[in-house]
Amino acid sequence: MKFGIPIGNFGTAGKFGDINDVIDIAERAELLGFDSVWVHDHIFMPASIKSRYPYNDSGVAGFAYHQDIMDPLAVMSAIAVRTSEVQIGTSVLIVPYRDPLYQAQAIATIDQLSEGRVLLGIGVGWMEEEFEALGLGGEPFDRRGALTDEWMTIAISAWNNGVNRDPISHEGHFRQFENLGGLSGCYQQPHVPIWIGGKGRIAARRVARYGTGYHTITSEPDQIREELAIVGEEMERAGRDMSELEISMLGPMVLLDGDPDSVRGFPAVVGGSRDEIVDKLGQYEEAGLEHALSIPAYRTPNWDVPPEQQMQAMAELAEIVEELR
Repeated sequence: MKFGIPIGNFGTAGKFGDINDVIDIAERAELLGFDSVWVHDHIFMPASIKSRYPYNDSGVAGFAYHQDIMDPLAVMSAIAVRTSEVQIGTSVLIVPYRDPLYQAQAIATIDQLSEGRVLLGIGVGWMEEEFEALGLGGEPFDRRGALTDEWMTIAISAWNNGVNRDPISHEGHFRQFENLGGLSGCYQQPHVPIWIGGKGRIAARRVARYGTGYHTITSEPDQIREELAIVGEEMERAGRDMSELEISMLGPMVLLDGDPDSVRGFPAVVGGSRDEIVDKLGQYEEAGLEHALSIPAYRTPNWDVPPEQQMQAMAELAEIVEELR
């Protein structure tokens, strides 16, 4: 199983340190032998959020408006030129937030800068307040799944233009244009891997249509098995095989100094002794997980972890990961 590290382009890094600390974490992750580093995506954070967070039982997202949010695409560009081997992923890029042609150009540019290390995890979004603040309330939010699919159709067409140099046109529900060129191709061919984020039947159908990976979040091993059964059904309907996909997950949190049952409000927590952590991570692998975006953590007040402590936690997790390889 491969292991990646979320580098904190919002959240921890916003509370402690600055952009240089975020890039330092990415460089350190590469030196420690992790396979990938990951950024998250919000453009800003409304001070009042009524939308239900879909990935935990409480429905409350653990985000705060007083944290810095560093642009994921800009951060990825910096990582691309400061590292040489580690893969650089988005968990996940909210596709409807940005113009599709600009977004395609930015991703292709980063893939070229990194010489083919981008992993594009995508999502449709969930926070209605953020959509509204971006001028995307109403139909764009209500039909954000269809909007995502149209934006990705445009992106794939743009990336293909970067190879064959034929101008592209698009006549869709949300966007129309004619005969555009000058678009960049990705370093990876035919384009960057597209990992579909989400859970349930709708996400599984999107995987089957154009995904090269399935990207879930904070599931237990038995839940992963259930999710992959649904993905498998949709892949079969589309005439595709599960071997075409890489199975990844944001999580689990690896609690390095305590009992996982002591953590409330965060699903998929692995903890206990080193042997217990190795055993539980092995259970994830047996369930079908191939690439874990693990969050190394110590119990600290409000989970606030300065960069130097995150570095220490990463080093400890790297030692554990070696036992699984």
